[in-house]
Amino acid sequence: MQTFKYVKVDTLDAAVAAFGSDDGVALLAGGTDLVPLMKDELVSPQSLVDISGLVSLNYIEERAGRLHIGATTSLTDLAAHPLVISRYTALAQACRLAATPQLRNMSTIAGNLLQQPRCWYYRGEHNCWLKGGEICYARNGENELHAIFLNAPAESRCVSVHPSDPAVALLLFDAVVRVHTSQGESEILLRDMYTRPTPERRNAVSLPAGAVITEIVLPKLEGTRSTYLKAMPRASWAFALVSVGLYLRVA
Repeated sequence: MQTFKYVKVDTLDAAVAAFGSDDGVALLAGGTDLVPLMKDELVSPQSLVDISGLVSLNYIEERAGRLHIGATTSLTDLAAHPLVISRYTALAQACRLAATPQLRNMSTIAGNLLQQPRCWYYRGEHNCWLKGGEICYARNGENELHAIFLNAPAESRCVSVHPSDPAVALLLFDAVVRVHTSQGESEILLRDMYTRPTPERRNAVSLPAGAVITEIVLPKLEGTRSTYLKAMPRASWAFALVSVGLYLRVA
């Protein structure tokens, strides 16, 4: 791990100012993905801006029938919240199936949506295409947890998939992501935020430069049922072989 400058901020404006000022800055909240990436020198930020103490970004609230989830809310809190369990069941289930209890306690919902691929070639010592090499080793190699659809080389030579469980449920509910930049606030449909991985955008996420996710908003739901199902290669926690979110509106 390379040396870096550490800054802890206590306001959103301070976070936006620090994060948008330099390409070498990374935001730190739970750190469950960022820290391992730094240890493996897959990312080497010059500065870390710690937003874990921003209480203003940690909440689960209903407003005018819609569910608002603060960016630093933990997966544990989402999985246990009564409103999420009763009305957005698939999201609660997805959070409960994501990672181990210890990681769910630390992981934030925004960080989970922004994590990088878990491909073992990318996370290992191989100079794969996603790291600037010539070959996606997973395409003809060990690819049990990789894409089987929309993986034509013309679109992206990488066949890794985004590893987030909650993202599947949030896509199911047409979630909106609110971001804050130095230019102000804006909204992005979660389905428009994701793209195919490239060496320039390894987490397959498209956000405005310097954008800080502030919250995720789910629409008002009435008379609906949902569930999240996940097949894993072993009984204990693992990344999904395949996962699906189901949503039914009851007349």
